[in-house]
Amino acid sequence: MEKNSSDRFVCSPAGGGQLSEQAQDLERRIRLYEELDARGDMDGALGSGEYTAIFLLTFGLVVTFYLWGY
Repeated sequence: MEKNSSDRFVCSPAGGGQLSEQAQDLERRIRLYEELDARGDMDGALGSGEYTAIFLLTFGLVVTFYLWGY
């Protein structure tokens, strides 16, 4: 395996033949995720407000059950 300029491994098929269907699918998926990452706009990604709300709700639930069982 050799490295290309994007620091990810590229598989070199033996005999210079076509890449397998599975390898082609993997390359396509990697390209799509790299494009999404380059844009910086990930639809559906959670922001700090959502993570804070999840933490507070979880913490509140744990405290409530602790006090209920106390």
